[in-house]
Amino acid sequence: MATVGIQLVNSYSSSRFCVVMNARSADFLAYTLLANAVVAGLLLWGQLPEQMAIHFGAGGEPDTVVAKPIGILLAPLVGLGGLLVTRYTPERLRSGTTAPEVENIAVVFLAAIVAYTQGFLYVWNLGYRLDTAVVTAPALIAALAIVIYSYRRSSAGGLI
Repeated sequence: MATVGIQLVNSYSSSRFCVVMNARSADFLAYTLLANAVVAGLLLWGQLPEQMAIHFGAGGEPDTVVAKPIGILLAPLVGLGGLLVTRYTPERLRSGTTAPEVENIAVVFLAAIVAYTQGFLYVWNLGYRLDTAVVTAPALIAALAIVIYSYRRSSAGGLI
């Protein structure tokens, strides 16, 4: 039986750590996050409005509303599509620029952002008005951290 997990590895003698995750573990975690976003919507079905806000303008007010089933399924399905494109795009189209470890982190990040955003949509549609800037900030910080990690990894020859 194969072990699925995440392992922290010390890079040589430096005090820097990196996350090592194989593709199977990353995919399992990503699909689980997306499935949980749908399950949460189904559990909240009776409390969610028939028309759900799914997009917000610059002022933080909703500018797109859809029927509840679409509001629950749309983002997770788009996230699933993004994962499938990331994983199954032919190598000849990728131009060989992505290290497997970075791709695994990107897959999990994509699913986490979709699930996080879906959670915000549920909260907002349940009547709790959160500032969209406050909700967006953690996602932007996480994206910046991944970009820095990827850059440092590539500039250090994959040792970080």
